[in-house]
Amino acid sequence: MASTRVLLLVALSVCGGPAMAAGRLSISAARVEFEGLAIDGLQVEAAPTAAATGMVALHAARVRGLAATGPLSKFALDCPDLRISGDEISCPRGRLSGSLGSLGTQDTRFAAHRSADGGLRLSFDAFGIAGGRGRLDVELDGPHWRADATMAGLDIAALARVAKPWVKLPEDFTVAGVAAGAFRATGTGDLLHTAGADLDIETLDFADAAGTFAGEKLAGSVTVDATADATSRMPARGRLTLTSGQAYSDPVFLDFGVHAVKLDFGGVLDTATARFDADSFALDHADVLQASGSATLDFAGATFLPAAKVHVASLELENALPAYVQPFLINSGFKDITGGGTIRGDVEVDAGLPVRAGLDLDAITIDSKTASVSLEGLGGRVNWFDDTARTALAGTIDDDLFQSNLAWKAGQLWGLELGPASLPFTTTGRNFRVTEPVLLPIFDGGLAIDTLRVRHAGTAEMYVRFDAEVRPISVALLSRAFGWPEFQGTLAGRIPGLQLRQGVVTLDGNLDAEVFDGKVAVRGLSLREPLGKFPRMHASIGVENLDLALVTQTFEFGMIAGRLSGYVTDLETFGWMPESFDAFLFTPPDDRSRHRISQRAVTNLSSIGGGSGGGVAAALQGGFLRFFDDFRYDRIGISCRLANDVCLMGGVEPAPGGYYIVKGSGLPRINVIGSQSRVAWTTLVRQLGAMMESEIVVE
Repeated sequence: MASTRVLLLVALSVCGGPAMAAGRLSISAARVEFEGLAIDGLQVEAAPTAAATGMVALHAARVRGLAATGPLSKFALDCPDLRISGDEISCPRGRLSGSLGSLGTQDTRFAAHRSADGGLRLSFDAFGIAGGRGRLDVELDGPHWRADATMAGLDIAALARVAKPWVKLPEDFTVAGVAAGAFRATGTGDLLHTAGADLDIETLDFADAAGTFAGEKLAGSVTVDATADATSRMPARGRLTLTSGQAYSDPVFLDFGVHAVKLDFGGVLDTATARFDADSFALDHADVLQASGSATLDFAGATFLPAAKVHVASLELENALPAYVQPFLINSGFKDITGGGTIRGDVEVDAGLPVRAGLDLDAITIDSKTASVSLEGLGGRVNWFDDTARTALAGTIDDDLFQSNLAWKAGQLWGLELGPASLPFTTTGRNFRVTEPVLLPIFDGGLAIDTLRVRHAGTAEMYVRFDAEVRPISVALLSRAFGWPEFQGTLAGRIPGLQLRQGVVTLDGNLDAEVFDGKVAVRGLSLREPLGKFPRMHASIGVENLDLALVTQTFEFGMIAGRLSGYVTDLETFGWMPESFDAFLFTPPDDRSRHRISQRAVTNLSSIGGGSGGGVAAALQGGFLRFFDDFRYDRIGISCRLANDVCLMGGVEPAPGGYYIVKGSGLPRINVIGSQSRVAWTTLVRQLGAMMESEIVVE
């Protein structure tokens, strides 16, 4: 700015005094160098026009040496009415034109006044900058200067180029748009001291090279005041409001036309590193989030938010979930998550990662039909620390500050109805632990959790420990929830020491369940990659004294009364489909219950293992057998040893031409005999499915 001042004073003071006294003055020079300026094609003219007045004109083909603007060309400064009074010189109606480097092409009227102490005041009526036009007032006092401007129609991309000597945007970061407003700045020479602006943003677009941070058709306002010095650090304070348009920061998308934003901030901008350290901010994202605190923004680095301390006054889940959360869950089962309620609390970020969170949840509701989960009336306190912060604080704060507790009034999980419950726990880093036994009500029973511990969640080293007891739950209610046929009876049992370690689920003991008035025990359970696309399972299953009436009355297969025991050993599945096993289901030798089997069950069983289903059906429909609804039997049994998609079939004992599947008793006696010892597994499954879905009834 000092060199610019020299140009103006040449016209007003150097030429003014001598010209008035000596008559017309004309100076031409091919090149002139002074005060750091290099002027080519200089022409200066001055002449008196009346008493104490005159005219002065300064033209230059090219001017170099102006750091703030760059070279000038076709520079013209004309004052047809130069006035001199003692040591004061003024030009009430002058004209400035030419190409003024980064300030663009100018053609504007101006007024100038140099006071007796050497100070200079300038006013430009139609000064142009960055494609816009407006009024510019400049005051020069020795090396010090002040500028105030009111502009309209500003091209934001061009404005960024003008501001580049003081504010440099990150490489490959583009901006465009139109703005209007007021600007103010002070400085000494070419050094900027303070700068401020009150901008109305008509439209703003911006984007980084990768397209992961972008904005489109933004509108709002910006108020900012900054102080500069010889370093690259600029203290700044201001306010940003956005009332329309959209912004994207991978993967979050915000529509400010729906939820406007107001941000008050104060801090230091480092123009060399494109970082802004906000010592304070207050954010109002209308009907979504109200927060305050401090933060560091890194516009050029790999981590946009390397550090922050945020107090959340209010986070409204109804609008916050679609804005802030759903984008991160788009490829998960929670992609349709919705909810309501309010979250308040504090969050800290360091090195781009969260290190502490203390959150209060109030009247939260959560629903995701895709993930089949919902909660109502969720509330409580969550205290979370990363491992380093937890270790550093141990012994220095009350242990209660490490405790968390969540409670809810009702919920659903995969169709299971959950009753009211409270969950006390601690969580640090990727670790989670329930601190007290918990009863989770499920339908008319529940799950009594003794131990639930998770370590290194979400990593290859994830470990889970789970011990629980299933309190009796109606199987009919479970069947409806899972869309199964409606079985009768209750489910109860024990889940002993379930562990997930290195991607493998195991049990410390047997998984025991009481169902259909009998018992089922799972032994040697091993489940690999349970959350993978193709989990593999190995187990052996024991069945003891199931009530067949409770099992079969649900299906169209037909009624069978009696008890059933058996086993499935060395069961191997891939993607939950059986690959191999050795199974035998049979009437217990000591069973003294009533043994009856319906006509329909006889007909369906006779089709298994290559039996003569058609012949049995014909016999039942003809003769005196058609008068019997059911028949007595002595024993029922069927075995299958599966390997390579083939079942080696058997029954309760050998029979002429095969094996007994049903060995009759009393009169009339009905036997069901299987004749094929090798049956394709897929064929057998298809037959069983068809029997259960069939609506044909043998009469």
